[in-house]
Amino acid sequence: MRRLLARLETAASLDRVADALHRLAGATVGRGRLGSALHGVWFGHPLHPAAVQFPVGAWMSTAVLDLMPGTERAATTLLTVGTVAALPAATTGLADYATLSRRQRRVALVHVAANASALGLFATSIVARTRGEHRRGRALTFAGIGVAGLGAYLGGHLAFSQAAGVDPDALADPSRRDERLEYVRP
Repeated sequence: MRRLLARLETAASLDRVADALHRLAGATVGRGRLGSALHGVWFGHPLHPAAVQFPVGAWMSTAVLDLMPGTERAATTLLTVGTVAALPAATTGLADYATLSRRQRRVALVHVAANASALGLFATSIVARTRGEHRRGRALTFAGIGVAGLGAYLGGHLAFSQAAGVDPDALADPSRRDERLEYVRP
């Protein structure tokens, strides 16, 4: 997996689209007061990792309900709430995207594509469920969770391996030395 991620990080073929999204993010939500607010400066922590918890939790709860008989209405409600809650999560992610380096943007672009695909599967599931096609809706939800899992893995790589969203001043401040985590590669 490390080799695959290393290839993704150096995939210059993604730059045209990744750079265009970077410009869009900077021009819309990624700069100034709005960008700072969406990035979580006021909170002292990036908002995107926290904002994704609600939609992901709703989608996972939908999957649990889908395994139980007689819960179609509750599952559809949770799926809808989670899908609507993905909008603020995506908005905070777009603000973060405006701060990324080119190498990080390549990974983030695939992260965005995976999550957008998952969102499309969830939205299609909602439509199927409201038409009474609950079996199809369940299948689409489980597919969406799989694709969202890939997106989450890439998001974790951005944060953990590529240090996206890390405050370099916090790492450089000697008074906060004991707050740093040492990571030893296996």
